[in-house]
Amino acid sequence: MRRAIFLVVCLLVMINSVSAETPLTGKQIFQLYRGAVVQVWMDNHFRGTGFLISADGLVVTANHVVSTRDSRFRELETNIKVFVDGKPSAYPAVVVPRDVQSRTNYDSAVLKIEGHGFQHLSIGNWNNVDVEDQIFIIPHPPDIGTMLLTGIVSGKGPRQTDFGPLPVNMILFQCPVRNGFSGAPIFISSGSVIGIVDTKVFGIAPALDELRTKWMETRANIELGGVDIRSSFIELINNLDQNLISGLGSGVDISYARDEEQSEKK
Repeated sequence: MRRAIFLVVCLLVMINSVSAETPLTGKQIFQLYRGAVVQVWMDNHFRGTGFLISADGLVVTANHVVSTRDSRFRELETNIKVFVDGKPSAYPAVVVPRDVQSRTNYDSAVLKIEGHGFQHLSIGNWNNVDVEDQIFIIPHPPDIGTMLLTGIVSGKGPRQTDFGPLPVNMILFQCPVRNGFSGAPIFISSGSVIGIVDTKVFGIAPALDELRTKWMETRANIELGGVDIRSSFIELINNLDQNLISGLGSGVDISYARDEEQSEKK
């Protein structure tokens, strides 16, 4: 009898172990976690995607989503709001204080909204993904809503950026990206998040970004046939950039955000 009970217990442990290690499909990840992916707005303009990492309202997004281009993304925007699926109105948000250089170096930011009981995501280990692994991304642009993207990791490693002195853990992936996807969570098959979408830092099309900056800094008002040439060129560059990076995106490690989550719990 004891032997039979022992065998049953061992069998249950083995089943639970296998079940815990069974990878999730993209469809399962989307169905389980889409509610924790949010929209970040500034002054009634959509700026990017974010996601909740605590029940008490900690939100991770890209730093350039909540900062100004004129300051090279060092100065924060005002009137930040977060829209959570299923909630009737936006939540005012503030950026959790961190060293500016550290925040911009990784081009990520942690926001705080007031509330409790939010669905939230789990931050995984950056080391649990490698080249050829499959990833899943859930962006939340307002014109489409939450959507699922799948891709393959094509490169991974530390990369120096223009935003700060520290090397950044970078991941390159084959997956379509466009404006509004910045700050979206990058999932692995366990259902945990190992990074955020961020094509700004790694300059998939650096030549276009440099040209865009030059036109944005141009103060001359040039019109041709009633068309604002400066604005038209910027819009054209944005669309070209979007199309060029549509097959290759990048993301950054956000393991540090686990510390923010733990601090919130204390």
